Amino acid sequence: MAMFFLFLSIFLFVYIWRFIIRSRHISPSPSTPSTLTTAQPQVIKYDVFLSFRGEDTRFDFTSHLYAALKRKQILTFIDYQLVRGDEISASLLRTVEEAKLSVIVFSENYASSKWCLEELAKIFERRKNNGQIVIPVFYQVDPSHVRNRTGSFGDAFARLIKKKALTMDKEQNFRDALTDAANLSGWSLGKSELESEFIEKIVEDVLNKLHDMSSSHTTGLFGIDVRVKKVESLLNMESQDVLIVGIWGMGGIGKTTIAEAVCNKVRSRFEGIFFANFRQELEPGSMADLQRSFLSQLLGQEILNMGSLSFRDSFVRERLRRKKVFILLDDVDDLMPLEEWKDLLDGRHSSFGLGSKVLITSRDKQVLNNIVDETYEVERLNYEEALQLFSSKALKNCIPTIDHRDSIKRIASHVQGNPLALIVLGSSLYGKSPEEWYSALNKLALNSRIENALRISYNGLDQEQRSIFLDIAHFFRGFEQNQATRILDGFYGRPVIFDISTLIDKCLITTSRNMLEIHDLLQEMAFSIVRAESKFPGKRSRLCHFTNVVHVLEENKGTEEIEGISLDMSRLSRQIHLKSDAFATMNGLRFLKFYFGHFSEDNKNKMHLPPTGLKYLSNKLRYLHWDGFPSKSLPQVFCAELLVELNLRRSKVEKLWEGVQDVGNLRKFVLSFSPYLMELPDLSKAKNLVCLYLVDCSSLTEVPSSLQSLDKLEELDLYFCYNLRSFPMLDSKVLRVLAISRCLDMTKCPTISQNMKSLYLEETSIKEVPRSITSKLESLGLHGCSKITKFPEISGDIKTLYLSGTAIKEVPSSIQFLTRLRVLDMSGCSKLESFPKILVPMKSLVDLNLSKTGIKEIPSSFKHMISLRSLGLDGTPIEELPLSIKDMVCLRYLALHGTPIKALPELPPSLRSLTTHDCASLETMISTINIGRLWDGLNFANCFKLDQKPLITAMHLKIQSGDKIPYDRMQMVLPGSEIPEWFGDKGIGSSLTIQLPSNCRQLKGIAFCLVFLLPLPSHEMLYEFDDHPEVRVYFDCQVKSKNGEHDGDDEEVFVSKKSYSIFNFLKTCDSDHMFLHYELELVNHFRKYSGNEVTFKFYHEVVNGSTNVGHEIRKPCKLKSCGVYLHFDENLQADTLLRIFLNKQKFRRKLREK
Repeated sequence: MAMFFLFLSIFLFVYIWRFIIRSRHISPSPSTPSTLTTAQPQVIKYDVFLSFRGEDTRFDFTSHLYAALKRKQILTFIDYQLVRGDEISASLLRTVEEAKLSVIVFSENYASSKWCLEELAKIFERRKNNGQIVIPVFYQVDPSHVRNRTGSFGDAFARLIKKKALTMDKEQNFRDALTDAANLSGWSLGKSELESEFIEKIVEDVLNKLHDMSSSHTTGLFGIDVRVKKVESLLNMESQDVLIVGIWGMGGIGKTTIAEAVCNKVRSRFEGIFFANFRQELEPGSMADLQRSFLSQLLGQEILNMGSLSFRDSFVRERLRRKKVFILLDDVDDLMPLEEWKDLLDGRHSSFGLGSKVLITSRDKQVLNNIVDETYEVERLNYEEALQLFSSKALKNCIPTIDHRDSIKRIASHVQGNPLALIVLGSSLYGKSPEEWYSALNKLALNSRIENALRISYNGLDQEQRSIFLDIAHFFRGFEQNQATRILDGFYGRPVIFDISTLIDKCLITTSRNMLEIHDLLQEMAFSIVRAESKFPGKRSRLCHFTNVVHVLEENKGTEEIEGISLDMSRLSRQIHLKSDAFATMNGLRFLKFYFGHFSEDNKNKMHLPPTGLKYLSNKLRYLHWDGFPSKSLPQVFCAELLVELNLRRSKVEKLWEGVQDVGNLRKFVLSFSPYLMELPDLSKAKNLVCLYLVDCSSLTEVPSSLQSLDKLEELDLYFCYNLRSFPMLDSKVLRVLAISRCLDMTKCPTISQNMKSLYLEETSIKEVPRSITSKLESLGLHGCSKITKFPEISGDIKTLYLSGTAIKEVPSSIQFLTRLRVLDMSGCSKLESFPKILVPMKSLVDLNLSKTGIKEIPSSFKHMISLRSLGLDGTPIEELPLSIKDMVCLRYLALHGTPIKALPELPPSLRSLTTHDCASLETMISTINIGRLWDGLNFANCFKLDQKPLITAMHLKIQSGDKIPYDRMQMVLPGSEIPEWFGDKGIGSSLTIQLPSNCRQLKGIAFCLVFLLPLPSHEMLYEFDDHPEVRVYFDCQVKSKNGEHDGDDEEVFVSKKSYSIFNFLKTCDSDHMFLHYELELVNHFRKYSGNEVTFKFYHEVVNGSTNVGHEIRKPCKLKSCGVYLHFDENLQADTLLRIFLNKQKFRRKLREK
């Protein structure tokens, strides 16, 4: 007996010791932030996990397969390797996670083993979660029998179901796994096939898959695997074609790294490999050496003993043609001087053996375009990849501290996914303190190694191309490409489209959505180049840093070297007063831009001039943009002859210049929002003018007749020029856009081009739009044209129709045949009483607004508006919706407020916004709406007939269900003054004190119920409301800690650091309303205060929606009562239930006292 206990003690000691050792190797918790650490790869111990039924195949087929895998050095797990004493089931399931791929041998009795099916389910769980490769092998069993559980295989599965007490979920899990396995492409032993040949095929398949999965060559290179796969797909490795693929990108983006990774991964498939860095190896006189290296590596050293050979020798060509080779030519700038190499590559199909591949990397896309079959543009690292790469260099696998994290994010954002920059900056900060990191951030100057890499492409430009690059980097980032090209054409007196194309090909600039963009590092390089011109800002060619610009202007330090100035005035912290001769010494100025990057009321008039205005502006100006130009006119001596664009929006200009100027280069003219502009200059010589924008020039009374001669004018915008009295006939054949509004004196549609695409004649007195004008229209705006009584005759090209506020009485049935119509707005058409039936699908219509019309019924045929996303019916006399509305599966916005609707039918699950306030007749909702999916919750203000109990119950059940709430909050407004019973904590007035339970770590969410005393007293109306009053609610939370101290936090009811309007019906609410709100985001704020006493004090703001007047006036809410509900896990502790009971008793006593 003593010996038994001795052995038992030793066994337990060994078992516990092994458990401790294993625990120390457990990988970090999934909750550990992964984005701020280097990659933590899963521990892989085996190449293959082998799943099989022991009694069927252990001693024959499976043992032979295992031996074959072992001979090929494939590390394979088989269950008899388990050490005796391990918990075998858990060990097997864990081992599935530790293998690269799984091979499943299905045999006749496989499904009779619960053990095997547990393995199978685990394998497919791993496949789903981690993409593990699975190879099914069907040994003497038909795949269809596995899929359908039929035949002898199905009998085995039936025996298991009968013998084992499986749950329904477990049984279904096994069925799904068998079906998934049988649906995969696998191996099935044919009747006449030898097992040895069958096994060889399986082993070859495993080898190929393991080879494809290999990533040892890319360890620590974050994001490279996906890029390598893209290059491999372009090379089409399985094809016998000889292919050349180019890898293109900016300096430091990883072209060479990707190319080398591809080469290392596929090299075993080729008979010869050649790699050369052309930039490094092509020194003067080195061409012969490079050729000898090429020939020796591909054809053997002995080839060099045969004298001087070239690529054109037939002997060389014949030998190369017999070999399958992989060639990597790195950093190629130009193949033209390398004539023999170019001939070799051009004739690739006769130069190299079948299946040969060539990779060429270059910064110049044009070099690749001339020779390659396919080009791969290297993508920048995404944000997560950039964080990982930088952290691996700066922290060497350590987890960053809180002090480091913000710095890491800023640096990763700054270098915009350039791997070289991340590696260099990361390595330079390794071992530095957080203070040193912070210091480095404040002067993120370009590292010399990074700049040298980037300068290579710049140095390859000619002098004028360099100048264009510097212009774009300083002034044109974010410009629309055609606009920038127009201005630069004027700068250089010739078309620059070829030069811009060259800059794009060399990766110095990019285009995104037709906008010019530039990498931050390349822009920084451009800034560095210009800074090197002089230590004095006034002697540099380009200025765009606001401190340098202000210094030069205020101190009159400008010189003729300055060619361009750009200043974001929203960054100015003070008023700037310029002298009238501030630009007098800048004779070479071509570009001047003073703008507001972020316009607000505070940005007005920060740049001031003397009453006399400016004395001088350079006559070389091609681009003049000055927001809020503070003078009545441009300088008298200014010649606008070279101007390409003039933009003086929000200016104080009354008249630009006297007389007629030759502005033949002018393409764009903007004086919008200039209230003092009384007269436009004579523009008869602006023969190239394309765009004229005069929005809200309220003092302008006429448009000059000189516009008649502008035959290139495409856009004319006169919105809100409501004092306009005359308008000339415009015969421009290219005029596409005309906008006029609030010109009540306009009674006839102006005579304009029949090629018009967009016409807006809003709030005018016109009565009709001629058919000749609408024939090609894509957008027509007639909002507020109260004398239009007939639906306009329009063509099938129309996309948007704005007819709100017209006197139209009928919509023609032909509306359904406008196949391109996307938006139809007829809101406020009070005489419109019906809408035609829609008998054919309207696939394009997404927005239909019929609010405040006289429409009484919505046809059930509306379901044919199959793409409709927004439907406005508010303010109409509609009493019911068709049941078919549930079939409008794209509908997201539905406005019903202010209608006499009585019941809401089932609504489509796609709905995200529903407005129902002021529906006085609304009584029921046929189906419960999923409140959690609505962005703004449900607003039933003034819906006094509505049965509230189902809604309140539905909200409570939604909270208790634990289901995911998409926007982490839900809310509802209802008439009434009784806080629901499920709110355990209630208080009188606008404050409430509760005792938090001891289990706040189990807190799931917090709900508030506020009962408002309405209407608000007159003294609460702090100003005259417009039509959009809002109420915003906040709460002040004071936590009384156990030592008596308070912790005050000013939080909003909704989401921290944001404010939301809860309702906008102050004018119409004459009785109490309650607001219910459930919030998830505030939970973490309260979990740390378990057991403490918390006091909530609720405040509100009344805000004028259009002007934000009173935004900072915060007052205690006029509340009748308030309640708080803390939502915990289902297993509430006893102290929580007791606290709720006592709080309810306390609330009832207060009510009786009142």
